Formats: sequence, C-alpha cells, structure tokens
Amino acid sequence: MADVRCVGALIRNARNQVFVHHRTATRRLLPDTWDIVGGHVEAGESPREALAREVEEETGWRLRRVEAVVADWEWQLDGDVSRREVDYLVEVTGDLAAPRLEQGKHDASAWVGADDLELLMVGRTDGDRRLRDIVAKAVRLRLTDRLRLDPIGPEHAGDLYRLHEHPEVAEWYGHPWTAAEAEERAATFGREWARDGVQKWIAYDCGTGDLVGRGGLSYVELDGRRQLEVGWVVQPRLWGQGYAQEIGRAGLRFAFDDLRADEVIAFTERHNHRSQAVMDRLGMRYAGELRRRGLVEGREGEHDDAPFVRYVIDRATWAAAADLSG
Repeated sequence: MADVRCVGALIRNARNQVFVHHRTATRRLLPDTWDIVGGHVEAGESPREALAREVEEETGWRLRRVEAVVADWEWQLDGDVSRREVDYLVEVTGDLAAPRLEQGKHDASAWVGADDLELLMVGRTDGDRRLRDIVAKAVRLRLTDRLRLDPIGPEHAGDLYRLHEHPEVAEWYGHPWTAAEAEERAATFGREWARDGVQKWIAYDCGTGDLVGRGGLSYVELDGRRQLEVGWVVQPRLWGQGYAQEIGRAGLRFAFDDLRADEVIAFTERHNHRSQAVMDRLGMRYAGELRRRGLVEGREGEHDDAPFVRYVIDRATWAAAADLSG
C-alpha cells in the first residue's frame, strides 16, 4: 500500500457537526471550494505529526486525541500523481466558536450537519462526491464507552456476512445470509442512510477494531404509519456483556437528540426473551402484540402470522431517565 501523503481532521462539535472551511479563490488545488482541515505529510513527519500541525496551522486549535479512522482513500486531480489520504475523527482543545483561519488560504468556516452536506459540493466542478460522503460518515458515526458505530454501507458487506453466518444469529432471520444477501443488505442500508439520514450502524470494538455486531435505528411501516424502530444483533460469543444495550442506547440517543423523534419502538418474536430483556433495561415499556412474518415457537420456518411483542419509549421517558443518570 502507498505511503500516506495527506491527512484530514474531522473535527466535531457537541452536535456532531463537522468543521469545514472555504478555500480561497487563489488556491492552486480546488480553489473556491469547501474542505476539511488537513494537508500534506511533510518529509520526516508521521501522519499523526502532520495531523497535529495542520490542525494548529489551519484553526489555531490543538490536537487532543485521534478517535477513529474514518476514511483511507486515494485521489488525483487533473492527471496529477495519485495521493493516499487518511482522514481521522479527532478531538481538539480550544474555543470551537473562534477558529483562527489560515490567512490567504481560507476565508470562511462552517459547521456541517446532516442537512448541510451539499455545501461540500459547492464549487466542485468535477462532481467528485467522495469528500462529501466522508463528512457524512463522520456526522453519523457514533462512539460509546466501548464501541465505534459506523453507518453501514457497501464496504461492510463482508462483516455483515460474518455476523449473520453464526447459527445463533441466523436462527432469528430464518437462515444464514449468503454473501450476495449481505452485499444487497449493505448496499440498501447505505442508500437508506443517504435518503433518510438514518439506518443501522456496524459496531466495532474501539480498542481492537474487532466486529461486535450491528444495530441502531431504521424506519418501519407498522399500523399504517412510518415509525422509528431500534434493534441490535451481537456476536454470540459476546452475549451477556451489555453490548446490545450499549448499541440500543446509542440508537435512542440518536433518535431523540439528533432526529428529535417523539417516540421509538422495538419489536421481536414473542419467544425472544433475551431481546425483550434488553428493551426493559433501555427503559422501554411493553405495548402489546402484533402479527407479522417471522418465527413461531415450536414450528419450523417463517410464518406470516408470527406473534411479536412491541415495546415503546417516548421523548418524555427518555428525558426523565437522562436527568436521573446525570
């Protein structure tokens, strides 16, 4: 693999918006466009040293820590040499309300959230959407005490396949997913993230990078209306360690804090007591049964009239629980 030639810093504020700044019209590369903080790795520098230098030069802030690698990609302009760039989600110190822009190079700044992503395409005459999509990933990525939650896209097909090939997981989906099914689901999840601004995350251990599971939010049609549903799937060897609850809590926080939802539901087959226990621990309340295609205890295969239990949590209950936890 080629050496890292460029680094990017994805700096987020408390609202998970990413800092971007506007390149002046006199810049040789990509003039009059919006960009993230970053630049070239100079001779004798490590990528981490270049990252710290670029953050301070372009914003006046100081690099505190690297939280995650968001993208590792290559780009080329006008037949120029190909450059490998690694973009990092970082935490900085300094006044986020008062960046010190590098004179002559940047003349404006903004904080980009899910509704502002097209700002990254302003002035991009080449139509290249890759930086825009990297910022979108950073906006949607979440970190918990133990997990990095990445929005699922086509690049996660292999991990989805490995997760759903476990018999204990496949049992609840009627069969193990094939590689083709995993590719199709990953692509669908990616499209729905782009369309709806919400879908499931893939969960990795923050320390080791090992696959833990998947989960989070998605929209579902129930009772004739579109509702937000929270769910989770965890590697069987990690069951009983609180990961499902950690994923579920991140999903609820995203629903109520970011999407400003009024209510979130969860549902599972009536005999899936393990999943119902997670719903209880999340503070959700039992809200009756429904019938849909799924599994029936004691019968083989999937059935159209399988009994499911439904749980629900509303904004007031979530807010009260957050107040109690400090």
